[in-house]
Amino acid sequence: MIINIGIASTTHIDRHNERMAKSALEGMAKQIKEKFIPQLIEHDPNQHIGVVLYGEVFQLQDSEYALGIVSGIFENNDEKEKFETGKPNTVWPNYQKYLNVNELLKMSKQNQQKSQNNFDKKDFNVADLLETHLDSTQVLPDGTVYKIKRYIVATGDLRIEVYPKDHEHQPHFHVISKQRGINARFNIKTLALINMKQGKIKESDVKKIQNFFSTNPSILQKLVNEHARLN
Repeated sequence: MIINIGIASTTHIDRHNERMAKSALEGMAKQIKEKFIPQLIEHDPNQHIGVVLYGEVFQLQDSEYALGIVSGIFENNDEKEKFETGKPNTVWPNYQKYLNVNELLKMSKQNQQKSQNNFDKKDFNVADLLETHLDSTQVLPDGTVYKIKRYIVATGDLRIEVYPKDHEHQPHFHVISKQRGINARFNIKTLALINMKQGKIKESDVKKIQNFFSTNPSILQKLVNEHARLN
């Protein structure tokens, strides 16, 4: 098995304008020590390439916190069977020694500098940020399934997402606002509001979303493509 180390998450504010609490990172580290959690390519359960073996929360140089992890990439099927997803992780003490905090601090500093350099580019604009596809995942309590949602774009406090294997209604995307407790389904072809999964959306917001995609056909096409890929 090929051993790797990396930073899974931090308490920095991300491009969703959200922050992971230190307690959440500590909960993730605890979960890693309890059960084997799979390492996936693009969070796809069908592309299970390894396992997360150890996790530890440490402080960054800017006083924020990060979850450092040790993971193993499978080199054969025997290793995949040995570290079966969801089974108790009783071997984590054997991999604690691989987590080099100083090396992770260097990684964090380099990543922050890279992000700043990208922001400082002359051709950077809001449209570039809006069109960036950001993944987010959630590990279910049994540690065996990743629920994926794909962040597509944002307008105001409203976020547009599509989910994988989401066949409950006709092809659709979700409009989310955590601030207002909104989760609305829109038809991906007609842009019509299908229904509310949570909360109540204003008619002005419905028109805002429809106008947004009508006047940004390239982003709409990305939404259609992403829906097709995930479903």
